[in-house]
Amino acid sequence: MSIGVQSPEINEHFNKLFSSILIEQQKFDHIKGPDEDKKEMLAAKLKEYEQLKGRGFFYPFMASGRGHGPFVELLDGSIKYDLINAIGVNLLGHSHPIYIKANLEAATSDTMMTGNLLSYQEPYELTKVLLDAVKGSRLKHFWFSCSGSFSNDTALKILWQKKAPNYRLIAFKKSFAGRSIAMQDVTYNQSYREGMPMSIQVDHVPHFDYKDPENSLKNTISALNELIQKNGNTYCAITLELIQGEAGFIYGTKEYYEGVFKWAREHGLYVWVDEVQSFARTRQMFAFQMFGLDEYVDVVTIGKVLQGAGTFYTEELNPKPGLIAGTFNGSVASMNAGKATVRYLKEGNFYGDNGRMAELETKFKAEFKKLSEGSCKGKIPYYGGVGTMLSFEVGDATPDTTNKFMKKLFENGVITFSAGKEPTRVRFLLPTAILDEHIKEIFSIIEKTIQEVI
Repeated sequence: MSIGVQSPEINEHFNKLFSSILIEQQKFDHIKGPDEDKKEMLAAKLKEYEQLKGRGFFYPFMASGRGHGPFVELLDGSIKYDLINAIGVNLLGHSHPIYIKANLEAATSDTMMTGNLLSYQEPYELTKVLLDAVKGSRLKHFWFSCSGSFSNDTALKILWQKKAPNYRLIAFKKSFAGRSIAMQDVTYNQSYREGMPMSIQVDHVPHFDYKDPENSLKNTISALNELIQKNGNTYCAITLELIQGEAGFIYGTKEYYEGVFKWAREHGLYVWVDEVQSFARTRQMFAFQMFGLDEYVDVVTIGKVLQGAGTFYTEELNPKPGLIAGTFNGSVASMNAGKATVRYLKEGNFYGDNGRMAELETKFKAEFKKLSEGSCKGKIPYYGGVGTMLSFEVGDATPDTTNKFMKKLFENGVITFSAGKEPTRVRFLLPTAILDEHIKEIFSIIEKTIQEVI
């Protein structure tokens, strides 16, 4: 520890406490059914919370704070595989040593949250690590936000100021950008903004079509040209997720993205890439690096795995004082965890064709192939994805069928979530802590659940 109070006594207790916590958490390393005497407690707490919150939950899930690797314990004593980890936040797995250490280090500090105006060392250190990770691009600055939506709001404000009065934005069909007032308009799903007024001008064009890859670029460029013909020089930027998370992990090719970005350059539009969900989860730390698009990106937003969120931007887009601010950078613990996580991933064997992300992708796809061609033939019409972002379809891939399957899968011990509407897919955001024996058990449960439901 180099920040906060230190003494031989503190360091001794720190090391003992770290070891004791890890030893206890490591006991939660297998699937387990609920304890009979705790079932009612979980149901009662969820019912009360639903009343307090004003809405229910998709799963009967409330965590106990105990778990390890891919496993999480619920209040009823059951232990399940967590393959969605808060929609991608917990990449390293439950009670990873980095997370335990980050929390303990934070306890030696004099505050819980760090701020934008009077800075602490933690955001300074994390910013250096993050900018070093994008040194092959033109990105030179990073600004913290407290959520992925707010990091996208920051990106939009920076672009607006630079391109004023050209405020229109081009986004993509099936995109998801967040739930802030501005980002709900960038998000394509109209049901997410029911009853809301349109607050910004956004036009959506087709994304890469995996069913018609040869014509995808032509179709997108055609739609882009129509917008320019209709609205003229009124746009500030083009924004997209290279891997569309909420759509079911739809992504294109390097040639497709290069074609789109070159079009943007020719028409004086900036390129804003949303990596709130894809950051750290693909075959490179950033999806734009995996596709070799470093030279094109002007703004990149990240979140989730970072245990915080923020916005990268070039020197050209450095905004005027006062445009972006805010009370918080994030908690001391999240800054500690973010810095250690990025360093750990960069220095370890996680990226590249032989890295951990590619290994998990390959192993999961091989198991899906086995099921789809064997005992579940005709019941898994699609599987795919990249890195630890994987999805598959079951049965007719309708919302009703998929939700029924996922709830049964939850009962059987595997937690996942859905993505997309037509079709609706089962979505995995895998933790890196999954071992081969876990994969074998997970697919045994998937096979059993498909046979029960489909």
